[in-house]
Amino acid sequence: MSYSFGDIVIIAFPYTNMNNAVMRPAVVLADTGDEDIIVARITSQKRNIETEIEVHNWKDKGLLMPSYVRLAKIATLNRKDIKKKMSRLEDVDIKQSKKILKNLLGIE
Repeated sequence: MSYSFGDIVIIAFPYTNMNNAVMRPAVVLADTGDEDIIVARITSQKRNIETEIEVHNWKDKGLLMPSYVRLAKIATLNRKDIKKKMSRLEDVDIKQSKKILKNLLGIE
């Protein structure tokens, strides 16, 4: 299965220390076409930071509570760690995510 920018998946997302991982929702940023997938984590903890977006229509996306994509929390993971594809971000969320990533990565 291939994935597109904005797909919401359930995946084993590692903690920053790389010692453990937790199954959590994440947004696909890129499908590299091999065994890797690049994702940003989704959390229910609002931080009000410029690298975070609120997920519109979170209930319709299969999320259990209001959720936020942390675009500064990016990981390259093995696609075999994806448990399932849940849904997809709204177009407005995808557009905002791309804008934030361009700023974050210094892409003009």
